[in-house]
Amino acid sequence: MRARFALTILCILMPAALAAADVPRVRNADMPRDGVRRVHLEEVWRAGSDAGRSTDDRVFGMITRVRQDANGDLYVMDAQLSEVHVYSSDGRHLRTLFGEGEGPGEIRGPRDIVLLDDGRVGAVQEMPGKLVFVDRTGDPAGNLRVGGAGTSHGGFCQTFAAFGTGSPLLVAGFVQKPGESQGHLVQTSFLSSFDADGLTRTEFAKTVNEISLADFVFEETRHLSAFWWNAAVAPDGDVYVAPDLFRYAIEVRGPDGALKRIIERDYSPWRRTKADKDRFTAMVRAVYHGAPFEVPVDCADVEPVIHPFHRGLRMRPDGGLHVVTTRGLRTPDDGAMVSIDAFDRAGVFTERIDVHGPWDGRTDAVFFLDDDRAVVITGYADAMVAQFTGGNMAVEVADEEGSIEVICCRVIER
Repeated sequence: MRARFALTILCILMPAALAAADVPRVRNADMPRDGVRRVHLEEVWRAGSDAGRSTDDRVFGMITRVRQDANGDLYVMDAQLSEVHVYSSDGRHLRTLFGEGEGPGEIRGPRDIVLLDDGRVGAVQEMPGKLVFVDRTGDPAGNLRVGGAGTSHGGFCQTFAAFGTGSPLLVAGFVQKPGESQGHLVQTSFLSSFDADGLTRTEFAKTVNEISLADFVFEETRHLSAFWWNAAVAPDGDVYVAPDLFRYAIEVRGPDGALKRIIERDYSPWRRTKADKDRFTAMVRAVYHGAPFEVPVDCADVEPVIHPFHRGLRMRPDGGLHVVTTRGLRTPDDGAMVSIDAFDRAGVFTERIDVHGPWDGRTDAVFFLDDDRAVVITGYADAMVAQFTGGNMAVEVADEEGSIEVICCRVIER
């Protein structure tokens, strides 16, 4: 617990500053240009422990990422069991990659997976921060130790997510070092690409903070980084990142890191109830479970715009964006499970997609694989919270029937 506390207390971030006023901005109203499109999800197959309905009877621990390759195969990461299961487009279990351990092709505490253009599959390990690679058959294919020499002399690196397919490949996390005096720490949070030696190649978002453990207060506006989870890489290499939890503003940066434009949308944030604040406070206290002192918690009066625990900034295959807002999860219209904002490649808010299905968008997550298919992960948001708190917060990560499932669906317009 002391190690966990030492790691997580360092996650102190200043809000990322947007660039100068002369950067082009795409300003969108609160309603989309083309109106609302309603779609329904029709189940095709499912995998999980629900015997009788699943194509596969294995029991998942905690599903926190699903990705699709060019062949339509799905890669399902079980963060609890340190495994990645590969399913065909029709639901057949093809193979299992990785596994818990410290040997070649093994990993502990995975946070994310990426599918690279060269055929490798990368798993993001939280601590010490690195990417572990295997080929598509599961044979070890090397490691990338993030931070390189920057983690020496008492420092360490912790990584949370990766984005892209290799051109560029971005990793999000932080490097922490002792400060100049006892009880002071320097923490650098980053969204960057790295060379083969783990050294920073290009920075896309960065904050540097000096903190004192003696008077530490957890402030949500400073301690949670939007860019740890809310980033995406377009097919042309442009990087999309939401640097501020509480603004609907998405930066678009070129592969060289240069800011090209900012996408904005009029948005009224969701104001938290007492129950919302109590749940957030409980989550933070779970993160600091076992600390030698009680950590004061200062949470914001409103929810983040793009929900970090839903990985709400997502790239569409055509280079546009899907954005899942907190309001879209809380108050979807007409009985939908979630409302998703859709932007074209120019950053125009073209439509809102109201997604209908027999699931709860606040806890379950839906990811569009393409125009015709989507995948639902039951208990997704709670699994992300459980992972963030190191398993110290009691949350339900299953549906009401007691199983964690991956459900592939056909997308039908009605």
